[in-house]
Amino acid sequence: MSATPATAFRRALLQLVAPKTRATAAALCAAAAVPTPTAIASLSDNDGDAAGDPDAASRFVSSVAQALAAVPLETFHSAVSHAVSPTQLHLRLSLDKDAITSLADECITRSKQIFDAVAAVKDGEHTFENTVGLFLNPRTPQDGLFGPLVSSFDFPQHVSPDKEVRDASMSAEVKYSAFNVETSMRQDIFESVKKYASKNEPLAAEDQRLVDRILRDFKRNGLDLSADKKARITEIKKEMSELAIQFAKNLGEENTKLEFSKTELEGMPDDFLEKLGKSADGEKFVVGLKYTEAPVVLKLCHVEATRKVVERAFNSRCKEQNSAILQKLVDLRQEQATLLGFPNHASYILDIRMAKSPQTVQTFLRDLNKKLQPLLDSDMAELLALKKKTTAARGDPFDGKINQWDTGYYLNLIEKEKYNVDHEELKRYFPLHVVTRGLFEIYQRLLSLKFVKVEHAVVWHPDVNMYAVHNAEDDSLVGYFYMDLHPREGKYGHAAVFGLQAQCEGQVPACALVANFSKPTATKPSLLLHSEVVTYFHEFGHVFHQLCSKVKWARFAGTSVERDFVECPSQMLENWCWQPETLQMLAGHIDDETRKIPDALLDNLIKSKNASSGYTENRQLLFGLFDQAIHSGAVEVASVWPKMQKEIVGIEPSEGTYFPASFGHLAGGYDAQYYGYMWSQVYATDMFYTRFKDGQLLDATAGRDYRNVILSVGGSRDAIESLRLFLGREPSQEAFLKSKAL
Repeated sequence: MSATPATAFRRALLQLVAPKTRATAAALCAAAAVPTPTAIASLSDNDGDAAGDPDAASRFVSSVAQALAAVPLETFHSAVSHAVSPTQLHLRLSLDKDAITSLADECITRSKQIFDAVAAVKDGEHTFENTVGLFLNPRTPQDGLFGPLVSSFDFPQHVSPDKEVRDASMSAEVKYSAFNVETSMRQDIFESVKKYASKNEPLAAEDQRLVDRILRDFKRNGLDLSADKKARITEIKKEMSELAIQFAKNLGEENTKLEFSKTELEGMPDDFLEKLGKSADGEKFVVGLKYTEAPVVLKLCHVEATRKVVERAFNSRCKEQNSAILQKLVDLRQEQATLLGFPNHASYILDIRMAKSPQTVQTFLRDLNKKLQPLLDSDMAELLALKKKTTAARGDPFDGKINQWDTGYYLNLIEKEKYNVDHEELKRYFPLHVVTRGLFEIYQRLLSLKFVKVEHAVVWHPDVNMYAVHNAEDDSLVGYFYMDLHPREGKYGHAAVFGLQAQCEGQVPACALVANFSKPTATKPSLLLHSEVVTYFHEFGHVFHQLCSKVKWARFAGTSVERDFVECPSQMLENWCWQPETLQMLAGHIDDETRKIPDALLDNLIKSKNASSGYTENRQLLFGLFDQAIHSGAVEVASVWPKMQKEIVGIEPSEGTYFPASFGHLAGGYDAQYYGYMWSQVYATDMFYTRFKDGQLLDATAGRDYRNVILSVGGSRDAIESLRLFLGREPSQEAFLKSKAL
């Protein structure tokens, strides 16, 4: 089937070509291996754009689009790319809504043609190249080119400033996800790959792993089941995909605004208040529920009544819509697991993780909960005593308990009083541009890399910067990353790294770090809390897990590791934010960047690392145990959270709130896997203590081993094998327990 002539995507891409001349048109036809038609010969030798001749530019686009209409998508894109972008990227991140829809349709059409060809291989003619290789070879779409093209239409929903583009992107992802579900359930492709696999040809280790994983995926999708069960699983997968997208969209577009007077915001610093909007009458400040506003109020505002209002709103985000979605997702996951022969969704998920079983996870989480209980009891008694003292000093009533709206405030206050860490004073040493400069230096030295800003890059918003990454030794290109650091309407509301172009043989990787740090004003820079510095450093770890990948197949690139290991590299790197040498590299006072954090404040900050760890670690355990509980059988989700929160951390949820409705991980791919944060922390701490902690924070040899043994192999081998090689022994919990004083 030929591509649809002059699709909106193809026309949009041709609009970017320069110069728009007869010679360029002829070169594009030659690159696509099609004859140059008469219409091309009639084009001008002058660039229509440069000459300000819209008719000439339009004739160029129309003529070339028609000439290349019949070539496959990957052929068209490869032919045109060199005239559009000098980088080794296949990303198109400035598409309008029509081009996004068009590109998604073309990706689906072309992918189906390729999959049909795999299914059509005749008996006795199966080879690696015409089955597995046909749709996964980097020189054909599915492993290389199509990944970044898919990113081009599904990434904008998270970052585009244009709501129409975000909506078109979300709709495109829904459509493409449905197509992928259908493909994953195609019996004819499964049978074709099985026939090749039955030949038992000797393969390189990564090629064999690829074949094994493809077959495993098909079997986990139920292709060994009866036709009616397979059909139902297909329906379930499509519905779950649509529900997960809607869950995230609801959170991204949540826009509740609360109004408070300056008196009601007592305790909030001036630089915070300056960045808030004002009410219509100009008398009150407007506080939103994004992470740059509501959580800061909960941490710093002295007025309990204000914190109570903010906390109830914050933990009620999307309560009605997303609570129903979450229940439906849990029900569908359980139904799918049962159809596939598993007792519950957790068993289905963990079967291919490091942990392997729910029993292992439950034992891990409950054992830690038991060991941390004395610390939690001590923390809660200390918080309650501080609340009693503070309310008495303010003349406020004391209700004899710690409420949900109290936790952030008193945790911050106890850190300030017990360890003398004033985070508002400390953040004056962390201007965003200074932190970024230090972060760049640390990563470049540790991993032997060099970053170069790409000038005049095509980006989706003026706030965004793009960087090329090169090897320090030979200046060879490693990949690219984008940085989109400030909040705006409709943007993804947390911090995350989005893979945009996966590394594979013949293709460099690219990704985007998306965060929501406060935006600098004309008179003041953006200042980061230390916790935000840690987040920044953590997410940058994900960037280089992707960029330092060196695998053959994109299926195994970068962060494509077991889900309960994926956080491990970034968690290990958080430790650099707690070591004096590297922490001072990230610091420089707002008034004089040569001024570093005073020794006394730095020492107190480091001592505070495990402050209230009984509460904070148990809260992480709560999330993991809740996730396991709702995925361990048929359950009414809404009834689980209140009881479990009270059991694990000793605090009842505020009346009318429902935190799980805003717990994006549950719909965003971490279902039955949230335990992985704590699980991988054990391995992260072991790696740090063993190879970096004592005088090797910037050691290039240790960094090279980390890059080569952990980062570069991605998912091309089991994570446990990489850990053994890096540590030189079996992993141990000893360092983790030591770090928590257990």
